[in-house]
Amino acid sequence: MGTLLKIICLLLCLGFATESKGQTVEQTIEWLNSKIPSLCISEDFGKTIKFNDELCMKASQLVVGDKRIIQSHSFNYIDIKSVSYIQEEIKGQPHYVIKLTGNFNENEIGYNGEIINSKKIRVTDFTFNPSVQKEEIIKIVKALKHIASLKGAKLVNDDLF
Repeated sequence: MGTLLKIICLLLCLGFATESKGQTVEQTIEWLNSKIPSLCISEDFGKTIKFNDELCMKASQLVVGDKRIIQSHSFNYIDIKSVSYIQEEIKGQPHYVIKLTGNFNENEIGYNGEIINSKKIRVTDFTFNPSVQKEEIIKIVKALKHIASLKGAKLVNDDLF
């Protein structure tokens, strides 16, 4: 009887130990891809944001004279140092902006797809349309921090002070 009880306890412990409440990298990426692109669409911003397993790419389209230039920011999650948000007024309306700091790349891509200019940048951001509420922004910040941590990023600890 004692052995049977030990086996039952062991099975119960294994069952509780293997049950995880945290999202995987794949689940977090899927959630971010389902949320962020539609929330960033605005008549003021022509942006495309796409998350995949290793990195995120954000592109903005600019029209200069008769030429179209795409400004692309890309970053590996491990290179993120901090994720925060602010509220800014853009064209007389309050918008939330998520700011990411770290080691990122910025490329300017010309009309024919060629890279015109490439440089390292320390900050990139996601600007959201005015209808996005603070609660939604907080969830997105949490998801970005979660995936960065899962990918090995050394995030700045905001709880120090």
